[in-house]
Amino acid sequence: QEAARLRLEAAAAALHDSLDWLDGDGKMRPNASNSSILSNSSSQGNSDHEVDVISGSDSHSNRRQYHRIAILDATNSTNERRKWILTVCAQRSEQYKQADVNKRIGVLFVESICDDPDLLAENFRVKISSCPDFDGLAHEEALHALKSRIQKYESRYETIENSAHQSFIKIFNLNRTLMVNHVYGRLAKVVLPAIMAWNTGSRPIYLSRAGETAAMEQYMKQKDTGDNKLYERRRSDRLGQRGLRFRDALCSFIEREGVDFMTRRNENVVHPTKMGTGTSISGLYERRDRPLAHQSRRILAKTAKPSDQDHPSSDGDSGAPRTVPSFPCLVMSSTLPRAVETATWKENLFPVKDVSNLNPLDMGDFSGMTLAAIEEKFPEWFRQLKEEPFYTRFPGGESYSDLIDRLYSVVIDTEQQLGPALVVSHVSVLQVLVSYFRNTPIRQCMDIQIPMHTVLKFTPLRGGGWLESQHTLLDDDSPEVASTAEKTNAESPSKPIWGDSRSCMPHRL
Repeated sequence: QEAARLRLEAAAAALHDSLDWLDGDGKMRPNASNSSILSNSSSQGNSDHEVDVISGSDSHSNRRQYHRIAILDATNSTNERRKWILTVCAQRSEQYKQADVNKRIGVLFVESICDDPDLLAENFRVKISSCPDFDGLAHEEALHALKSRIQKYESRYETIENSAHQSFIKIFNLNRTLMVNHVYGRLAKVVLPAIMAWNTGSRPIYLSRAGETAAMEQYMKQKDTGDNKLYERRRSDRLGQRGLRFRDALCSFIEREGVDFMTRRNENVVHPTKMGTGTSISGLYERRDRPLAHQSRRILAKTAKPSDQDHPSSDGDSGAPRTVPSFPCLVMSSTLPRAVETATWKENLFPVKDVSNLNPLDMGDFSGMTLAAIEEKFPEWFRQLKEEPFYTRFPGGESYSDLIDRLYSVVIDTEQQLGPALVVSHVSVLQVLVSYFRNTPIRQCMDIQIPMHTVLKFTPLRGGGWLESQHTLLDDDSPEVASTAEKTNAESPSKPIWGDSRSCMPHRL
């Protein structure tokens, strides 16, 4: 009884902390369209900062809705416990009503149910190998102890009951089957697709900038000769020689990575071949026979290494084509020519999904201008940008908060893959995506450096999170590019990198 009391106290403290966090700075703020309070929409738990809203079209902070999502990770294993949570949240919503605050708290329960023997065996194995409770125990002894613990938990567990009013999502065997009840609006548009996309696979996700353009190469040559002629970026710019070299290097890198991924996956003793996904075709295909989306089209390749030529095989066929393991890979790029060219390879390994969601931050009336030029011509607007860079919208263009709205689908597309995924885009978009995979505050994403001609690789870790590594593919003869590749992400530039402007300044990233 004492243990149960302590657990209930801990659950109550966690719930009230979540509700307090949903209040933001603790003020019950009216939901007025011209409120002068700006709230942090990031769910990182950072303290909010109050700033004056910039009037006019320069900022849309005052028009952003105030949204927060709190995740209460607790053992809400009985209907009584869930009813208690609903009651507490309803009481807080009643307090808002009495204070004439147009705000309420919605509650969504997410229940995960697993009865697949293979998945359970894998989960047991991971739990035993990673939990300190089983240190020093033999595998069979640890497995028996874990199953005994689970049986005690199951004896008290009550599944979520179907209700005409209660919102819930039931997930069966990871995300093989979902049951959704009373889920509408933002939850249906964002949360539900995310839950459907998340999986426990080990597939890597690669992020890369588009290669260097011919116009940038020309600008750098002029700069080296002392010609300070202003460089004007155009959305139609195409790759230069260094950009084309990077494109070829990127193709070889993805092919090597894909073959290595498939080799390791096929060595997985639990799920060696379960790669078939997607909507069934009239239910005719067995899982093992289903065609893979984004499948590699090149099966044969000459891959003789120098060592093979020095030491030919006994059959004298060292240079003969051999079978290259095929692998699925989603390749996405922006619609800008330099990005499409970077992702389109001579071997035509994969179709390129070019989407406007990956286009760089639209700087509106300031498109093509450097930050220095903007600061010189529009000092007052530039001051506003420095004060609130995340929410300030470029005149006739976008803000960084706008990027989040159009990158939901990109995150879903990459997260749901069971094979590798490559995204070729631009600095501003990649800053937002990197912030997501690093789990860092989104309002600080403008300080993230994205090196040129470098691939950022994110590999999922057991238990959550991503392992990041950076791979410089091009040994560029330009000292600026070479030195940039050695910088760490912890370094902050002297000025933020808003809207890819830094890429058209003397310091190339």
